[in-house]
Amino acid sequence: MSDQSAPSNPRRRRRGTGTIDLLRDGRWSPRLPISVGRGRLEPCATYEAAEALLDAALAEIAERNLVHEQANTLRGWGARWMDDREISGVEDITSDRSRWRRHIETAAFIDWPLASIRPVHVRDWLAEMLRKSAAPGRGYRNAPKRRLGKQTIKNTLNLLRCCLAAAVERELIRENPAQEVHLPRAKRKDRRTFDPWTYLMPEEQERLLSCQDIPEEDRDLAAFALWTGVRESEQWNLELRDVHLQVARPYVVIRFGKKDKSTKSGKIRRVPLFGLALEATQRQVARLADPRKKNSHGLLWPSPRGERRQAAKAPRHWKKHLTAAGIVAEERHDRRPVRWHDLRHTCASSLIAGWRGRRWTLEEVKELLGHSDISVTQRYAHLADSALDAAARETHQASGSWAERSAHSLPTTPEPALASARNHRAPPARIELATFGLGNRCSIH
Repeated sequence: MSDQSAPSNPRRRRRGTGTIDLLRDGRWSPRLPISVGRGRLEPCATYEAAEALLDAALAEIAERNLVHEQANTLRGWGARWMDDREISGVEDITSDRSRWRRHIETAAFIDWPLASIRPVHVRDWLAEMLRKSAAPGRGYRNAPKRRLGKQTIKNTLNLLRCCLAAAVERELIRENPAQEVHLPRAKRKDRRTFDPWTYLMPEEQERLLSCQDIPEEDRDLAAFALWTGVRESEQWNLELRDVHLQVARPYVVIRFGKKDKSTKSGKIRRVPLFGLALEATQRQVARLADPRKKNSHGLLWPSPRGERRQAAKAPRHWKKHLTAAGIVAEERHDRRPVRWHDLRHTCASSLIAGWRGRRWTLEEVKELLGHSDISVTQRYAHLADSALDAAARETHQASGSWAERSAHSLPTTPEPALASARNHRAPPARIELATFGLGNRCSIH
């Protein structure tokens, strides 16, 4: 039996610096990382000797800029490039690694030399991505199958394009084969005619926040999300020191998107507390004043055990609470299940549709949600149609007998405004403007 048989008890080293495995005969086998071409070096009698040999090999590779032929494959170069991105502090590296593992490592050309990859190969891979089924979300294993989302495919293609662009910069290849590969434009008849997300209707919000089968603290947790529209990770990492209640206009400061990391937009923003969000925050602060309440990180919304909640994970019993409130996917207006993130969509939808008393503009909602670009907020624009309908209805009701009133009020002499227009020396006239349907009048001087 070869001494290179299944290794056991490997000692961990820092990512990207190789591994050292203990062989069955007692010797230690150093192995180069995949970023420089994975391969085993000569086994050594002690771990220290194997470590010294591995470090010397890595130093020589770095000094002489040697690259094993396997490192010139997409798999090898991608691993090296991804490690460099992580070292440089790319925030979304976890998502990038997930996209790489799920979608790029399954490509037919993953083990090809970089120079042999052509645009036609990338297009074939993209066509396969467009036919690929998405994995069901957490907790929705029985959900019907669906295609990968367009944004997922777009992000994955961009990741591959950036990886190959970096290879061009390092002079590993001359041209980027993914540079001119783009997603096909959907035909008009194939374009999506439904929203890729959902929101709670007013009556559903009422049922959720008034259901006595849901603990009050969990209802307050949902009320805060429904009325502030903060991201899930922003709510979990909101600290008590950033809650300002003893001011004329209470607010919270959103600093973190993850533990000790900035928000998605990279900006700190101030979110006003009003309505049910203010009431929920006041009750939560009172709860945390109880010395028996654990809160080891000084958070506004710690877990029931007093710890930081897991990022991108809904609160415990969330689906159970939805069922208790009678919010079931099969009985909803769009037959879609409600995720915790949909509370953010509900906040924006409610404000734009005017369900909370005043219709907010897209610009106002953009500032509240912390969107970096107004185009992201425009996904809610269709809800503003109700405002247009209401304006038309009010104008129609107020204008009633418009023709009759107009016939009895035809001017027999030039109006001051018209006379002023013909004679620029005339003093400015006082023009009365009627705002039909609003019951008030305004003047322009």
